[in-house]
Amino acid sequence: MPRVRALLEFSTMAKGAKRLAARLAKIPLQVRAAAATEALLAAQRLGQLIAAAAPVDEGDLRASVRVEGGARGDRFYVKAGGPTTTKPVRKGQSATYDAANAVEFGTQKMKAREFFYPTYRANKKHIRAGLEHEIRKAVAKFNGQGSE
Repeated sequence: MPRVRALLEFSTMAKGAKRLAARLAKIPLQVRAAAATEALLAAQRLGQLIAAAAPVDEGDLRASVRVEGGARGDRFYVKAGGPTTTKPVRKGQSATYDAANAVEFGTQKMKAREFFYPTYRANKKHIRAGLEHEIRKAVAKFNGQGSE
């Protein structure tokens, strides 16, 4: 099933990927398309909420919030940070850090100003409910029970 995942420039691999892929292959195309569409819309809404919650110092952090599609096209990732927020640790050094991580989690010299994960957690149930609703609706339509 499609999923919206909120990531701060890192992701994890799902265990049992082959078993999941086999189960997903059995789902009718119309149901997968409806779920993928809802997942994209949910990811875009979540991205807007996260961007709105991001602290604005220079504006780079808010502008770095984006939605990226997964390899299969039915998974979407909300990400913040990246090249626009990557800065040198100290002037003249080649080591860098992502300011998005520094803002979200804090540093030794700066308190955390969480914006990403609290927004995701506050909206996770709503996102899941929306996906489940669209999947049920698509399944009912596929089975000839829905009028839409």
